[in-house]
Parts: sequence; C-alpha cells; structure tokens
Amino acid sequence: MKKHLLFSRAIARLRALMIAYRAVQDEAAIESIRRISVTFWFLAPLEVVLAVWYRNYKVPADQPEALVWANSLFLLHAITAVATLLLTLVGVRLLRREKLDTRFAVVLQILLSLTCLMYGVAVSYFDIAVGGTQAFILVCFGVASLFLMRPAISFALFGIAFAAVWQMLLMTESGRQLEIMRLNALTAVVLSIILSAIIFHQYAKSSLLRRELEMLAGEDPLTLLPNRRELMARLQKSLHLAARSEENGCLLFIDLDHFKNINDTQSHIVGDLFLKEVAQRLVASVRDVDTVARFGGDEFIVMLENLGADLDSAARYAEVVSEKILQRISQPYNLGPSELHHRTASIGVALFSPKEHSADELMKQADVAMYQAKNAGRNTVRFYDAEMQARVLERGAMEMDLREAIAKGQLVLHYQPQVDSAGVVLGAEALVRWLHPQRGRVAPEQFIALAEEAGFIGDVGKWVLETACVQLARWAMQPRLLRVSLSVNMSSYQFRQTDIVDQVTQVLLDTGADPQRLKLELTESIMLRDVDQVIAKMDALKEKGITFSLDDFGTGYSSLSYLKRLPIDEIKIDQGFVRDILTDPDDAAIARMVIALAASMGLAVIAEGVETEAQRDLLADLGCHNYQGYLFSPALSAQEFEALLGRVPT
Repeated sequence: MKKHLLFSRAIARLRALMIAYRAVQDEAAIESIRRISVTFWFLAPLEVVLAVWYRNYKVPADQPEALVWANSLFLLHAITAVATLLLTLVGVRLLRREKLDTRFAVVLQILLSLTCLMYGVAVSYFDIAVGGTQAFILVCFGVASLFLMRPAISFALFGIAFAAVWQMLLMTESGRQLEIMRLNALTAVVLSIILSAIIFHQYAKSSLLRRELEMLAGEDPLTLLPNRRELMARLQKSLHLAARSEENGCLLFIDLDHFKNINDTQSHIVGDLFLKEVAQRLVASVRDVDTVARFGGDEFIVMLENLGADLDSAARYAEVVSEKILQRISQPYNLGPSELHHRTASIGVALFSPKEHSADELMKQADVAMYQAKNAGRNTVRFYDAEMQARVLERGAMEMDLREAIAKGQLVLHYQPQVDSAGVVLGAEALVRWLHPQRGRVAPEQFIALAEEAGFIGDVGKWVLETACVQLARWAMQPRLLRVSLSVNMSSYQFRQTDIVDQVTQVLLDTGADPQRLKLELTESIMLRDVDQVIAKMDALKEKGITFSLDDFGTGYSSLSYLKRLPIDEIKIDQGFVRDILTDPDDAAIARMVIALAASMGLAVIAEGVETEAQRDLLADLGCHNYQGYLFSPALSAQEFEALLGRVPT
C-alpha cells in the first residue's frame, strides 16, 4: 500500500514538473541559449588554443601512430572552434531582438547542445584510445544536460552519447583503468541528469513565480480582466498604432448604476459574483481583438480598435456595441442563492482618430461622457462633447476660486425686503453674492450647488450665518431697524451637522444678535432622513428664541405627516408657483392650498418672487398678505437696505 502511494506521488510529482516545464519551455529555450552562449565565449578561444597546440604537436619517434591522433584532434578542435564561435554569434544576435522567435530559439538551442555532445563523444574516442582525459568528456555531457531543457530530446541524446562512449570503452583493453573509466562515465551521466533536473526545477519555479507576478501586475484578480495598469499600456500602444494605420478607435467607459445598493443589501459576495458575470457579458459583447478591462470598483473599460478611417462609421459601430452591452447588462442575473433583475449601466464614449491623443486625455473624455450619461437619467449612452468638457474645466476653475472666495473677502450679503400688504418692511432675507475680480458678480444658482457638490457648503453657510448675525446686531442699535427680522438660508447638509445647535448658539453669543430676530430657512429636503434628530435640533434652537421658515414649499418632498411635526413658524410659497399664478390654474390651486394649509396650522405664510401688482392682488385675495420680490425691491446692500427703510413706513 505504501509503495503504491509513493509511486502515485512520484507520478503526480512528475506530471506537475512536466506541466511546469510546458509553462516555461519557450523561456527555458531562450535562457539556455543565453547560458550556452556565455559558456561558448570561453570555449571558442580554448578550442583555438587546443587546435594550435595539436597542429604544432611533435610526434615521438617511437610512436608514429600518434601523428594520426594529433591531426585528428587538430581538425576536431578547429571545427569546434569555428562552430562554437558561429553559434555564439547567432545566439547573441537572437538575444538582442525585441521579439524572439521561439521556434528558431528551440532549433538553435538543440544545435548548441548537440555541439557539446558531439564534441564530447569525439574527444572521448581519441582520448580513450591513449587513456586520456575522460573526466573532461563527462563534463561536456554535464554542460549539455544542464542547458538542454527539453526532457524528451535530452534523454534521447544522452542515451545515444552514453551508448557511444560505453561502446568505445568496451573496445579498449580490460583492466583497472577501464573499470574506473566506466564507473566515472556512469556516475557523471547520472549526476549530470540529476543536477539538470534540480536546476530546471528551480528555474521553472522562478519563471512561474515571475510570470504570476507579472500576471497579477496586469490582471484584475476578481474578474481576470486586464486591470488599469495593463489597460493604460494597451491604450498607449493602440493610440500609436492608430496614428500609423490612420484608423479610428474608441473607448467605452462603463459604470454600473447603483452598484453600491447590491453590496449594502445583498452582501459583498453577491456583489463580486455580479461583477464577474458582468465581465463575462462584456467580453461576449465585443470582438476577440477588442480589450475589456476592469478600471476599478464597478467601472469597466472597453477599447474598440481598427474601426476604419470613417469617423461616422466608427461612431455608429460604437453606438451599436454600447446598446448591445446595455441590453446584456439589463438581463436577469442568477447568482446562486440571489437573483438580480433589471440592472443598468451608464456608458460614456470617447472616439480617438488617427490624430495623436494622450491616454490620460482620452480617459478623461470617456469619463466626462459617462457622467453626462448619468445626468441624462442613467441606462443610456453619451458621446464626449468638447463643449461639455470646456464646461467641466470651467466648473473646476470656479470651484478653486470659490474655495478662496471667503478668505479673499469676495462673498458679500445682500438683503431683500419682506413686506406686508401695506408695504411695511417686516424683515429681509439674507442672500449671498459672489463678487469675483475677473468674473464679476456670480449668481447664487451658479455657485451654491457647486459648493454643495464640492463639499464645502458648510463653510459658506457658516460665513453667511456669522455675517448675517453681525448685521442683525448692528441694526438692533438703530431705532428704525430694531424690529427687523432677518431670514438666513441653511442647507440640509449644514443643519445635519451634529454640532449645529452649538454653532448657532456660539455665533449668537459672539455677535450679540437677538435670536428672536433670527429666522432660519430650511428646505423640504430636510425631511428626507433623520426627522427625529432634525426636530430635536429645531426644538433646541426654538428654545433660544429662533424661528423657522419652510422654504420652497410644494416643490419637493412635502409630507403632511412630517410637516405637522416640524416646529416651523412660517411657510414660504415658492416663486415657481407665483410666476405663473395668473395664467396657470394649477399654480393658482397650489398657492391656494398652501395658504389654506398654513391658516389651518396657525402658520404665517409669505410668497416670494412677486413681481407684478396683479400677482400681489391675487395672492391677497387668496389670503396671503406677506410678500417678497422685485415688485417691492431687489436684494440690496446693507447701506441700501438701511436707506430704503428711511424712505418707507416701518
């Protein structure tokens, strides 16, 4: 039983060795040429020296038969010197090529090894005839076996060489010397084979390890697709080829829609299975010559090459492939215990023509196009647009400028009056303005959303609150402005900060502003999540005397169940309903509903965006008697607002 087990293990080991050999046999051939070439650089001049020595060898008078021996060895070493030199030069030339022909390398490898073997056999004949240097011959066998990393060929050649030497040994006279030569020959051949196997095994292991590391460096371990590094290398090469061949190509930047939801709801294991299935579907959607790579996370890149010289045809083909990909991705997924239905993706397409492009530039274009597809509603395809790219660059420059605007004092507050039906100024809304030295006055709709997306709306909001409270404290020292309230917009991001109550409290303490004159305006998005925490913060601030206004009511996430829970004091009718209140019955109906709702809940109501007397009169008929808009005044600087209150009744 043990013998059978050992035999099975030996067979398994041999199979593993052969598999390893086949994996690196081409590299082994090239490596053997490199090693033999190094050996032959030393062997060639040695053979020249030996040829000269045997050519000038003086034959003893009592041994005339030695002349034949000396001439034969001269011819042998001369031929060997020429052969080794020529084969070495061929090997060196082959190794200098960028791309090696493995077939030619194998042929050259066999020729080099045969030269070793033939040389050893020939020298053994002449040296054995005079009882010469059999150890040197056996070293030749060892050298050949070390470099000939082809098992089948190696064993065959060894058999022939060993048989030839053994036969020549048998032809000699018997004696103690013959027995030693036979033993040396057998031992040297066996040891050389063992040493060859050991060296080859180590070489195979190192080659496989190197190949695995190279594979990992260029392959995504999950999907087995090329990774970002390998993709960029292929893209750079493809761009050079496109410039020479004058053919178009394109990149498809594929982002899976809402992939995070899969990881959050189904687990990361299901997410990985989903990514692997998507990778297989992408590969099945393109040609063999195209490249499908995983760019990172849930992003994939498809590179289509050789799309012809006509750019319009290339664009149509890219669109067809993109639609095919969307269709395949949308098919149901059976991922073991989980099933996913109707998954979608957004695809951005960037074409590259024979004109020179940089790989980074092309990736940015495809990325921009993908985000354009996202903004268009997802599950769609968008091509890169140069005008859109210019807008993206402009947006980036504006973001950098906005980050510095607070420190450079470019942000200012203007104040738009809020009046009642008699024209009495009740208060004002603080509106931030950006006075850029080059761009001029930048409208809030251009930079507020940018600040929210860039993640520093909290800094802008804090500056607005501090500046508004400073102004409120100044007005409190003027009798005509003592009772003016000030409304300050606060983003949902800012209000959700855990320390917002402490922030507002500290600002009031630092500025000395009256909290009863401060009104915080919140939008309906505040009700999207964590309503209980929002209510707790509002209650804490109301205890300090601060009031709340619900801004843009009716435009988003209104919920009466939440509305009755929020401790608000005022509802603001959005200007979108006021604008067409005279011509659109729906807008008029919504305004009527908001006013009635506010009255039923005991809340104040104010309409913004009032621009005509007809709008004001209709709102008054509906029961709204507080207004804000250009009919009364645009947003004013602090000085202009103070001057206005000096002209109108308060």
